[in-house]
Amino acid sequence: MNMLREWSPLVELVNKIPASVQRGLLFHDVSITCIDLVPEFIAIGTNVGLVFWYNRKSGEIERLATEGGSQELTSVRIISTVDYMVAVGCREGNLNIFQIPKTPPPDVCAELLLKAKPIERYTVRGLHRASVCELVWSKNGMRLFSGDTAGAVVLTEIGYASKTCQSREIINERYEIVQMDLRQGKLLVSSSFRTVICSPEDGGQRWRVAQVGKKDRKMLAPFGAVFATVHGKQQIVSTRSGFRLWLADDEGNVAQTLIFKELMRAPCPEIGLLNPSRNPIRIPTTFGKLYPFEANQIVSVANGALFLLDLERMAVVGTLTRLRHILDVAVDRNEILILENARSLVRIATLPDSSQTTIVLKNLELFVSAESQVVLADECYEETPVEMIRNGESPTSSAPGDDDQQTLASSSSSSTDRTDGGGGDDVRLINSHMKKLELFETLNELKYDESILFKSGRSHRRKHRPKVNPIVEIGQIPKEVEPDDATLGS
Repeated sequence: MNMLREWSPLVELVNKIPASVQRGLLFHDVSITCIDLVPEFIAIGTNVGLVFWYNRKSGEIERLATEGGSQELTSVRIISTVDYMVAVGCREGNLNIFQIPKTPPPDVCAELLLKAKPIERYTVRGLHRASVCELVWSKNGMRLFSGDTAGAVVLTEIGYASKTCQSREIINERYEIVQMDLRQGKLLVSSSFRTVICSPEDGGQRWRVAQVGKKDRKMLAPFGAVFATVHGKQQIVSTRSGFRLWLADDEGNVAQTLIFKELMRAPCPEIGLLNPSRNPIRIPTTFGKLYPFEANQIVSVANGALFLLDLERMAVVGTLTRLRHILDVAVDRNEILILENARSLVRIATLPDSSQTTIVLKNLELFVSAESQVVLADECYEETPVEMIRNGESPTSSAPGDDDQQTLASSSSSSTDRTDGGGGDDVRLINSHMKKLELFETLNELKYDESILFKSGRSHRRKHRPKVNPIVEIGQIPKEVEPDDATLGS
């Protein structure tokens, strides 16, 4: 396994998010409140009702406006199916679902390329009476489960053909929903009071609820639970107090309790950061929310600390205690995106971000070799002055310089042997040098950004034409909006 660390700062991404937006006559500061990611995109929710949709490959960013345009966003989740489905929960309890079409591949017919579909938005109102704090998608993107701080869990079913969505409340735990997960039609719900597994009955009209474990919690705490593969089979991993984890089956029967208390007292490797805090936080007394990471590892976040656990080897792979805060976390495959504060994002992973890899980084093996970088040079000897050799004298004695001549002969012969034996190395070095020259020629042929050139004179403003709102609210006709409109114009 490669080392988990922070490879590069995300300052460029954060700088693309405006520091403030105008609402009427007032300006409002923009703060990041929630995040999620897939290999191609990053979704960033804010406190001003905007979702910033960031393309990781091209570096472009797009604004998605929720209904109302000013509600604080508390949760965002992405699922990649035929299209990208982005669900956003608001503090007031509303749900906004964006259907973002994928870019067709270049080998499709031109007719499909011309028929570009707009972004569509579904809105769910009135079912959540508290802040939406947790979202989970089904694999096909047709069902969305949402939980709020009052304990209500709502199921939203989307009909793509009819352009409709139906929502209903399925359970109510009456305590804040901490985490949810979905696997093979079964919904795992962890609240601050208990963890339950919900199974649909009668075609999904009713849901059977079974508690995970028979022992109730002794206190209300933000404990998480997820489905994970442990020891080759799917199990429920649920947080308990005192650095304990329960392993249970799909019916909620606990099979094993994993205790990490002694392991947490031992020194643990710290995950490397580019700008760590000088004052590490205190290690919490329990785990919190859980996220599957790579093949058989679990990421846990609690009280500003992050832990990477290996459940099969019963080991703490790494800890992260030098962050300022942890406001939100998104995990996808081998990368972890952390919202440190309102204007700071940290990405830690086992590999650099492949979408932003430069040409030099892709050809890094040309500049960094696994072999030793110390090159053995030929041994140097001080030669006898030519005039003294002609006179048969030595620089250190008056006798003829027989010893010096033997030394010169031996040095020349050893140099010749070294040159003959290193012929293969010379060929390898020449080939590596030629590859570097080809790489430098490729870099010279790249087009530079013309915006970095200084141009004298006054810049002339161009007259902007009215453009069509790129987001289509289901049941409405696209409107023409002005460029300075506070909606999704940009």
